[in-house]
Amino acid sequence: MYPILVNLSQLSVVVIGGGKIATRKVKGLVKEGGKPTVIAPEISEALKRMAKAGEVRLQQRNFQAGDTKDAQMVFICTNNEAVNQQILQETTSQQLVNDTTNQSRSNFFNMVFVKEKDLGLAITTGGKSPETAKKVKTAVQDFLKSLVNS
Repeated sequence: MYPILVNLSQLSVVVIGGGKIATRKVKGLVKEGGKPTVIAPEISEALKRMAKAGEVRLQQRNFQAGDTKDAQMVFICTNNEAVNQQILQETTSQQLVNDTTNQSRSNFFNMVFVKEKDLGLAITTGGKSPETAKKVKTAVQDFLKSLVNS
């Protein structure tokens, strides 16, 4: 894997799913300048608020063939394996795809990013343990604050 930072403001991003994992992904995308389209029959209250605020495009319905056609980045966040397979079958090698249910089917992974002023540090486990990455993030945050503010 080759670590990069991506400017999301010009990318077409689709998140399929409306639950806890999708909400966490969408919050991160919006925080970094993205305006993703969320497609799911059931949507969390947080995602509904973000849609009302104009931060995301919401399509409250089931996934349909063609939903990923124009997307440059796709997040699969459903707990329905049949739907996940359908999404994977229509994505192409030119799209960035993150299957949150099975990282081996992804061609990119998110990293935890800690930022303090102009200094940023990315933490990754290669998609194997997001929980461990979060623990390391907590430990690193205080260190970065002391380093940058000294």
